[in-house]
Amino acid sequence: MTSSPTALAFLQGGHEMGARIRAFDWASHPLGPPEGWPAALQMALSLCLNSSFPTAIYWGPSMYTLYNDAWSVIPAERHPVALGQPAKELWSDIWATVGPEMESVLATGEGLAQFEQMLPMVRAGLPRESWWNYSFTALRNPDNTIGGIFNQGNEVTALVLARRAREAELDRLRELFRQAPQPIALLRGPDHVFDIANEAYRRLVGGRDVEGKAVSQALPEVVKQGFIPLLDKVYQSGEPYVATGMLVKLEQALGAPAEDRLLDFIYQPVRDASGRVDGILVLITDVTDRARAEAALRTTNWQLGEERARLAAMVEAEKRAQAALRRFNDTLEAHVRLRTAELERTMAQQGAIADRLRATFETSLIYQGFIGTDGVLLDANTQSLSGIQAKLSDVVGRPFWETRWFESTPGLAERIREGVAAALSGMAVREVLDVNLPIGPRRFDFSLRPVFNGRGEIVGVVPEAVDITGRDVPASP
Repeated sequence: MTSSPTALAFLQGGHEMGARIRAFDWASHPLGPPEGWPAALQMALSLCLNSSFPTAIYWGPSMYTLYNDAWSVIPAERHPVALGQPAKELWSDIWATVGPEMESVLATGEGLAQFEQMLPMVRAGLPRESWWNYSFTALRNPDNTIGGIFNQGNEVTALVLARRAREAELDRLRELFRQAPQPIALLRGPDHVFDIANEAYRRLVGGRDVEGKAVSQALPEVVKQGFIPLLDKVYQSGEPYVATGMLVKLEQALGAPAEDRLLDFIYQPVRDASGRVDGILVLITDVTDRARAEAALRTTNWQLGEERARLAAMVEAEKRAQAALRRFNDTLEAHVRLRTAELERTMAQQGAIADRLRATFETSLIYQGFIGTDGVLLDANTQSLSGIQAKLSDVVGRPFWETRWFESTPGLAERIREGVAAALSGMAVREVLDVNLPIGPRRFDFSLRPVFNGRGEIVGVVPEAVDITGRDVPASP
């Protein structure tokens, strides 16, 4: 007897699976012909077939399987023979997990939902770990008995693996962050709370435990130095802040006397997935010891030149005195010779010291030189000459601003001339300059420092340039 269209109206639609269910030989299946199926099953199956979300129905004590097109990708190669199969046979590979869950729903009527549940599902003949979000909901007959289970779910394996990969990468980066030799800290929120501070950062602040505390609480000495407004500006504007050689007073213990440190640092805004600033990355280089050593070396280099000139004048005066004394009294000749020998030994010792300092000057990686009080270049080290591919004789004796370091950069010669004049008046000049050199464009941390003798008189100017090409330091306007 042919079923009437009205009796099978609940099977309408459903695309491929709707057609497969309508064509299935249900008469020889334990569920029997569709027109005789319980109303609860018919209603649930109609919802299933017309849903675009992966949906299946397990009906009866054996939990025979019915499903829609969206769900057909879940059993993979088991589709389409999965249609009408008992759940225990269909999912024998994962029955240890889903079996007790489904049996509990049939027994109690209480549904459940699982999120990111790992199921070792067999695909292409091999068990593979896969992760799923799914729910089981009891389907009740009119008499309130439980007839089956309404199942919806989808695979989230790619999301889980991607998240785990991100978490592993974050763990690796955190470990690198903590082991970095450079002081690094991560601040979160508008109150600038320390999220992470590596060991180098803690050493810089005297070993204080700063994590979980706001900067103003963990490092109260920086509040009066104006660093909180700087952090606020970076957080609000989203623009980084870069400092070079900034003097910072840091306590080595809470309440202890503050020590002066010279720091290069960057406040780099950190954005969340929506692009909103939610933190600040702090990167620090402590240049205190280096700056002190370089300053001492520079002072010694140029003061030694003055000392050698003074000793040379003393020797010359001694020689003149020797001649006069020889004319006056030949008996003093031996004494004069002895004195001369002593002075010459002193000069030799001073010369050895000068030679060592000269070697240090010549091997320095900083561009260095010496300018006389008339603005003429008197000396330049090897590193600075390599930048213009020149010999010392090419630049010595010329006004410093007319040398090859500045001739290819428009407007720079006049700027340097003004800087030399300022230094000769007693001012220290420091700028970040972009310079076109024969070896290519370079960005320098450039300074001009007056040199004083023991009487406080200016005897020259020391130009220095540190190559900071590639660093995120803007040029001076």
